[in-house]
Amino acid sequence: MRRGRLGGRILEAALAIFGVAVIAFLLLPIVVIIPMSFNAAPVFEIIPSQLSVSQYQRLFASPEWLDVLWRSIRIAAIAMVVATTVGTLAALGIARLGWKARSFIEALLISPQIVPSIVIAAAAYYMFAMLGLVGSITGVVVMHALIALPFVVILVQSRLQSISPDFAQASASLGAGPLRTFALITLPQLRLALIGAGVLAFHVSFDEVVLALFLSGARTKTLPVKLWDSILFEVSPLLPAISALVILIPLVVIAPVMWLQRRARTNSEAGEA
Repeated sequence: MRRGRLGGRILEAALAIFGVAVIAFLLLPIVVIIPMSFNAAPVFEIIPSQLSVSQYQRLFASPEWLDVLWRSIRIAAIAMVVATTVGTLAALGIARLGWKARSFIEALLISPQIVPSIVIAAAAYYMFAMLGLVGSITGVVVMHALIALPFVVILVQSRLQSISPDFAQASASLGAGPLRTFALITLPQLRLALIGAGVLAFHVSFDEVVLALFLSGARTKTLPVKLWDSILFEVSPLLPAISALVILIPLVVIAPVMWLQRRARTNSEAGEA
């Protein structure tokens, strides 16, 4: 009996160590970027020999990089609004379908995350070239919204499944129409799911590089594309600072949503108690 327990504990410890090692392997390149960005030396150093914020000062003093940064934020914000709106309407429609139709529509909406990005990018380039949208912000926004759509549908649909239909039925029995019922009953219960879906859509758009490489032009480059070009054609000490910015901006956007969800969960548990 003791040997069995000891063996189980050893196996659990080994699995824990293996899991921590895998996570560390995946996160280490990202974590290393942060200290590298606070370096005044003209070369890359994992441990900075000259601690400084000079690279960030140069970055925010560069009109070229600031233009690309604000363009990426603008594109991500528009894609977030489009994906959240369309995804929410799609989730509401799916909830009213039969089982067979629902399975088909769900698979269709989730397919942008199943098909490789390079395949979607090549197909989008061919289609948008005929429409004259290659090199336009509109083309980039449409495709970014498309790849963010599955996340919105999944999050909103999962929340809809946890909402009792009795509320909507009671609202309808009291004379409220579908729009009024949605605005007063359904929407407040979807609030956190919509915020989370919107933030996730923003992150997906802001971080996307493959589609932007195919569809953006010289005047519509996003920050990840500009960063990719800089890595290929020039080795600048600015790159760690820019990479850190690409990592930190989505985290800054996501953190308040996580806090709101945790607060809502705490309040719910306190109410039940």
